[in-house]
Amino acid sequence: MNNKIKIKQNSSSLSEFVQRPIASDEEVEAFDEYAENEAKEEEIKNSLIKIYQDDQGNRVDVKKMIIKAKRGLLFNLFTFLIVLFVFGGAIYGAYNYIYLKIINNKATVTLEFNANKEVVAGEEFYYDLNYKNEDNVDMTKIEIKITYPDNFIFLNSEPEPSRNNNIWEITSLDAHRSDVIRIKGKLAGPSDSSNIILADIIYTPKNFSSEFKKSTSLETKINDIGLDFSFNNSSGALINETNEIAVKFKAKTESYISNLRLNVEHPEEAEIISLELANQDNASSSAVKAGAPAGLIVQSSGPDIWFLSNFGKNENEFKIKFKIKEKKQPNINLKLKFELPEQTLNLPPKYHLFYEKDLVYDVIKSDLNINLIINGSPFDQGVDFGQTLNYSINYANKGDTAMKDVIIMAILESDFINWQTLNDQNNGKISGNTISWSKQEIPALAELPSGAEAVMDFSLKLKTQAEIDLSKTYQVKSYVQYSIESKNVSLDNQSNAVINKINSDLNLSEQVRYFNDDNIAVGSGPLPPKVGQATSLKVYWAINNNLHELNDLRISVTLPANIAWDNKNRASVGSLDYDSQTNQVVWQIGRLPVTVFKADAEFNISISPGESDRNKIMIILPGTNVAAIDSETNTQINKTLKAKNTMLEDDNMASGDGIIQ
Repeated sequence: MNNKIKIKQNSSSLSEFVQRPIASDEEVEAFDEYAENEAKEEEIKNSLIKIYQDDQGNRVDVKKMIIKAKRGLLFNLFTFLIVLFVFGGAIYGAYNYIYLKIINNKATVTLEFNANKEVVAGEEFYYDLNYKNEDNVDMTKIEIKITYPDNFIFLNSEPEPSRNNNIWEITSLDAHRSDVIRIKGKLAGPSDSSNIILADIIYTPKNFSSEFKKSTSLETKINDIGLDFSFNNSSGALINETNEIAVKFKAKTESYISNLRLNVEHPEEAEIISLELANQDNASSSAVKAGAPAGLIVQSSGPDIWFLSNFGKNENEFKIKFKIKEKKQPNINLKLKFELPEQTLNLPPKYHLFYEKDLVYDVIKSDLNINLIINGSPFDQGVDFGQTLNYSINYANKGDTAMKDVIIMAILESDFINWQTLNDQNNGKISGNTISWSKQEIPALAELPSGAEAVMDFSLKLKTQAEIDLSKTYQVKSYVQYSIESKNVSLDNQSNAVINKINSDLNLSEQVRYFNDDNIAVGSGPLPPKVGQATSLKVYWAINNNLHELNDLRISVTLPANIAWDNKNRASVGSLDYDSQTNQVVWQIGRLPVTVFKADAEFNISISPGESDRNKIMIILPGTNVAAIDSETNTQINKTLKAKNTMLEDDNMASGDGIIQ
């Protein structure tokens, strides 16, 4: 400042300044500024004294003082994250040990079933439940509970259950120790049904207060029931007439059901009259006679319930007779339920359903009762190409008054009827697929008095086997209708319907040859055969089948006394064997699907003519038999081929008179 007096900190004291006699305005202004600065310095000094003192108020030596830097926001945030990470890791570690290791038991306990994946109904087998303590501590207060499939029959277990056949209480299981519960039983359910068994283990680790749980399961399938059933019944049932169901069943090779309960369920308008054995001579329906029983045993157990036992290996047959008392609905259903009994000590018996059959009947209410029978049966049955169908029509007037101008019509629905072969003594009229008779053909139909009954017969043949056309239905559906005085035909004016399914076109080609198709000798020895010398010939079999799958297919021939098995055998399917005890050659095929386009076999036989055979034609194969069951018609097919002799008609190179020299 140019016009002001400058006052420095090292200038004279304030007292000296005051003692000066005169003070100009500049000096006064400078003094005020100095005083103000001096006050600020004192205030700062006092503040520093407060800062640089210890807890007792003493001044701190600044030279020896350690100054700590003040922590900012980023430092605090970083510190918080580190603490959170450490704390979270601790929580996760505790969770991982307590929940994953103990509660969830991923590592501490193993529980697993071991058993057959497939069984036959009634077959005894074992469920093995393996459990192991994988932890380093012992397990205590262990309870294992098993939930069985609905169709399971418990027999016993090792160890025995603590209670209810399904709960085991175990005191403890040491660390890293294992054990097993073995349960013996059987399943009784329908074929192809799946059955699931469940197991839960509840336990407490030693020095731990909480219970923990582990579960497991296993699925077992019933692949077969071990019994073959077939049913013969008509499709319609007349009111107040006795109707019949024929039931056949046979134990398979692998079968475990030796007794069963049959329960017939039906609506209230139907009445079950009886259950009778087809052959009363082979069984007792009341009690087992002295010694081993000869056949199927049937015992009644209340209305509509029967127990069947002593099946044996042969086919069993019984008949159920019933009556429909009134028509409440167009059709009724009879349900046949086959059940396996389970008897538990001190408990009521249980019954496990393993097979059932629904039989639906059209209810027919008519004053003129008509019953149709084909080849001696009112039931559906299989027939062969070219077979004759013999029809019988039984009719009776069950009304209170006479019936006039009755027309009876037989309807035969099929593409395979040879109408040219119709044999009908009453000369019925053919129109399309219908044969009809009126009073012109049968005068008695002009008026049928109440209670009048009669039978009319006719027959015709099926067409012979032709090229298979899978677009057609290979069956004949037959039924009879009637009308009165030109009234319209209704469903109530109809007989039972019979369906004859045509059996598969099973055919066996058989050749006996010395030379094959390439004119190469496949036989040996003299030709024609000579007395005292052996001649070997080749037998060729070939199966042709296109329509239905076959079961139990078997080809067999019994060789004559002077014909011997000469080996050199081969079969494309099945097994070709020779029984030296019976001198029989058997080609056992069993199941033959229609997808098998080729099935053939061959073998050699040796002819050794005796003196009595000289100048004669010898029989080589007396008639080969072919037997099978058609899977579609459920009918036994049996065919016997013509005999083969030494003329060798199948061999163009070797054919001749066949006379033994």
